[in-house]
Amino acid sequence: MTGRLQAVILIIVAAVMAVCRFFAAAGRGKLSRSRRHIIGLSASHADPAVCAAIDAVEKVFVRDFNWPFRRLSYPQESGIDARAEILDNGWSTGRFLAMQIRPAPPARDDRGDYMHQIQKRDLDYWTSHSLSICVILFNPDSGDIAWQWASAVSGNDRNEERWLLTVPASNVMDASARLSFEEAIQANPQMLLRSALAVDRALMERISDHGALFIWDEWGDSSPMFRNLRVFLDKDEPEIQVDYRIRAHDLHELMVQLFPWASYSYAEPINEYSGKVAVHVLEVQVRPEALAYLEAEEFLEAGYPEEQDPPSPETEDYMTDEEEAAFWQSRRASRGSAEPEN
Repeated sequence: MTGRLQAVILIIVAAVMAVCRFFAAAGRGKLSRSRRHIIGLSASHADPAVCAAIDAVEKVFVRDFNWPFRRLSYPQESGIDARAEILDNGWSTGRFLAMQIRPAPPARDDRGDYMHQIQKRDLDYWTSHSLSICVILFNPDSGDIAWQWASAVSGNDRNEERWLLTVPASNVMDASARLSFEEAIQANPQMLLRSALAVDRALMERISDHGALFIWDEWGDSSPMFRNLRVFLDKDEPEIQVDYRIRAHDLHELMVQLFPWASYSYAEPINEYSGKVAVHVLEVQVRPEALAYLEAEEFLEAGYPEEQDPPSPETEDYMTDEEEAAFWQSRRASRGSAEPEN
């Protein structure tokens, strides 16, 4: 893409984001969630060791599996670091693999398997949302990558702060792992939608306040390939960028599968570059149904609010204590005035 086209896109981004910020500010009072402290999102984890592990895992998915790999926005309260899109000969399926990726712990058991600690809050989140999470460990010394489903975690006390997950060293990231992932992830539309909402919760919360621009590149005509997603939040540089390479019949099909929580419209006409690349600039908002999901999640986490019992409705002949006292006082006064004089 030429520098001139990039400059044009940045000008479009700046103009449209200004409009988005104006309308978002006008409607910001509609949401009262407690996560207003999230002022920005990054696709990079704060821990350098975790970043190195994510880098290594991403190479396997992109190079060996040919599956697009998206790092999830950070900070991430769900304990999920990335998702990989499961493709069928390059075509989008709508199915994805959610992952927690960590450096392999130095300690191993007698069989040489890794003993990975999972925080209770992460496990509770995955369980409550019925998420199929794959835990992937990267050994920086050997370069080995092992995996295990989080559902295999061991523990008897749900109050323990950390649970142990045995990750077999023999579960290596290879073709057999790819087959296991394909078979394990169901194609149930409702489950996929629930999983997408739970996994993208942090991104939804951020966009619900400010709106966003999604910019896609479309290559080809007969079987278009959509690539290079850039997500602009409230800056003139993309805050999230994913080198997607996914075939779909059209962009709407892909947006529904990857971001089912989003509603969007075109911010600009489709621009074509050299007759080969079409650039789609989308203005993205969070759907009302997804906003309701965020509110429900906050309610469930905060618990039932402290409220006083509502008053019972009064009957027509109901008398307050003051009215009753005044009534009897008037009766006594009436009897006193009716007594005969001696």
